[in-house]
Amino acid sequence: SKPMMKKNIFSLWLLFLFFYFGVFSWGIVLTFDNISSSQNTYGDIPTNYGGFNFTTDSGSHLDWIDTVGSSWSYGSVSGEYTALNNHGGNAIVRAYNGSTFSFSGVYARIWGSGSRSVSIVGYRSGSSVWSSNYTLNENWNYFAGNSSVTIDELRLNFSNHFLIDNLALSEVTASPAISANNVNFGNVRVGTSSSAALTVTNTGTSGSTLSGNINAASGNFSPTSGSQSFSLGSGSSFSRTFTYSPNARGTQSVDVSITSNAQNITRTLTGTGVSPVFSSSVAPGSTINFGEVEYIANQSLTLQNLTPDADLGNLTDMTLLSATISGPDASYFTLENFTPGMKLSKSQLQNLAIRFMHNYTGRDEYGYVRNATLTFTTDVGTALGSSGQTYSFNLQATTIPEPTTLALFGFALFALFFRKR
Repeated sequence: SKPMMKKNIFSLWLLFLFFYFGVFSWGIVLTFDNISSSQNTYGDIPTNYGGFNFTTDSGSHLDWIDTVGSSWSYGSVSGEYTALNNHGGNAIVRAYNGSTFSFSGVYARIWGSGSRSVSIVGYRSGSSVWSSNYTLNENWNYFAGNSSVTIDELRLNFSNHFLIDNLALSEVTASPAISANNVNFGNVRVGTSSSAALTVTNTGTSGSTLSGNINAASGNFSPTSGSQSFSLGSGSSFSRTFTYSPNARGTQSVDVSITSNAQNITRTLTGTGVSPVFSSSVAPGSTINFGEVEYIANQSLTLQNLTPDADLGNLTDMTLLSATISGPDASYFTLENFTPGMKLSKSQLQNLAIRFMHNYTGRDEYGYVRNATLTFTTDVGTALGSSGQTYSFNLQATTIPEPTTLALFGFALFALFFRKR
């Protein structure tokens, strides 16, 4: 029969193209001849026909129809069946699985007679990426597409009552693509921790799967071992949480490797350790010497928060949690102008007074050296208000009698000497 002869000729032509060019560039040609064998009739083009769905922007669908062995003798390009838009609106073609594809061309004609200007538009993610204008008339004309443009929706803006045949499409292989963020933890107080997520996203084509691993960090960033795997569909994301725990002031960073079936990349974790800095007018660990003390003596001690960081409030404030005087002669020393829990912000200072006082009770105390230790507990190196670093000072004083005591002692000696005479 003539339809079968036309079909065979078309098949031979496609086979020639395949061997001549080495590749069948459009992947699939939808002829609508394998849906039904019923003659002189029509019906809905089924969902997932050739991997594609055929609908209209009016919410309807396209039909298959016999246009050779029926009273609707509009002919075909190959075979006996064509596709008909008989329900209004423009035709929409999408891949059944939502993947991207390309469009090489289609044969089309008007249902009936006459002609009109039409267009074909390719969309991706809702935006037009390709279009072309044509004239639709009562002849079967070939409307060329652009197979180099990847789309996820093809619109045949032909209006109602038209026929198409031999629609050439090629589903694009779903390709994953990886996107990931660098992570900046910002300012973190030394001795504390902050957590943040490194997120990987599959920005590849619909239907793609991105699989791989987010590997470990190092240094002051944890975890420092192990990896977390991911398998992501297009548009999906996965996050791995990292923790920054600075043990010193300053900016630190480390690279984290991410391996995937798209490509291997690295992303950077960055954080800055900030902290109060204890400073004193006498160096910690040294001796505050009162010298020879007859009865009472005072020494001053100034404490200050000399952090070079910006004033970051709780991140850089220093709390003087406690002050204790210990040692064998602790009872001779007292600390004044100190309140437990006092807080010093950046550059703020506190003037303290240390007093030594004794009562001379006899010559056994002459030249006696009294020793004690003054210790401050701060929150340097830990969270605000928590017990952190301590700073100690040696306290020392030498006891001697007051002048009045010496006079009385001399008078007593003189009296004793006079009595013996």
